Amino acid sequence: MRFHGATSRPHKTLAELADLVGGSVVGDPGISISGVAGIREAKPGEVTFVANPKYAAEIATTKASAVIVGHDVDAGRIPDGLSALRVEDPYLTFVDVLEVFAVRKRRSHIGVHPSAVVGDGVAIGDGVSIQAHAVIGDRVTIGDGAVVGPLVFIGDDARIGADCLLYPNVTVREEVTLGDRVIVHSGAVIGSDGFGFAKVSDSHRKIPQIGTVIVEDDVEIGANATVDRATMTDGATVIGRGTKIDNLVQVAHNVRIGENCLIVSLVGLGGSTELEHNVTLAGQAGTAGHLRIGANTTIAAKAGVTKDVPPNVFYSGFPATDHSTDLKQQAFARRVPDLIQEMRALQRRVEELECDEEP
Repeated sequence: MRFHGATSRPHKTLAELADLVGGSVVGDPGISISGVAGIREAKPGEVTFVANPKYAAEIATTKASAVIVGHDVDAGRIPDGLSALRVEDPYLTFVDVLEVFAVRKRRSHIGVHPSAVVGDGVAIGDGVSIQAHAVIGDRVTIGDGAVVGPLVFIGDDARIGADCLLYPNVTVREEVTLGDRVIVHSGAVIGSDGFGFAKVSDSHRKIPQIGTVIVEDDVEIGANATVDRATMTDGATVIGRGTKIDNLVQVAHNVRIGENCLIVSLVGLGGSTELEHNVTLAGQAGTAGHLRIGANTTIAAKAGVTKDVPPNVFYSGFPATDHSTDLKQQAFARRVPDLIQEMRALQRRVEELECDEEP
């Protein structure tokens, strides 16, 4: 497979964007769009958007060539010389348009770079980009349209799905599976050894970690996050479809995360924790191992989960409990200094009364 150099900056006509996002054009459908920007920062050749009505007045002063608007924006607000793309949801359309340009930029190099090391029996799909100094182990499968960034390592027998994006310095260890459209940011390690040791006299003997990791479709994993492989041969640490994991998150061995969960930075999940669907863990929250968090539950920032949590609740504090209960406990705790002063005053008064009663 040849490695083709960078292409020119991608362009789309406004009509082409309208077809992609299901919108209608007001103005010049043939205008060329080569970038996306905020309404104040946009330049000629770029498209911007207005999702909040309070910014509608800025349509008159933007330097963009086109603006994405909802059907509620009056045509009179769009000045001469500025084209518009009318859609149902301007914000989501803006995201779709960003993705159009982002994908083309990521795939500006197609093929295997001459400096990449590719093992035996590797299956590479169509439109794949394997960039400088990447290392691909034996019997790896890489799906159509995937991008393997510079200095990425993919271990033996790993499977990378279609349209995956692995940023520079990502490590995907042996026998790990990534589904389609998975994004892994720089420095993340997928399939590292779980923290398993057996106490032997005064030392710690390593327990081999020979399971795997399965990352399902449409998952995003942040920079310097770690996902440990399962301990046993037939076990797997699983990240469910659509889940988004922020930077610096630790997912321990045998954890099972459901679909569409949100895990914010610096969260730590203990081994064999199970998250059901649509769970949110806010920044610096942590869990002990071998517990379950129910569906649609939110765990507040810095909370410490020490036991099972039911579905459809909002927990906070340490140990984590119902948020309203935690707020009451915090309020009581803030009163403790005043209560101590009151208690000491009462003690002094009792002592004075006892002295007065002595013959």
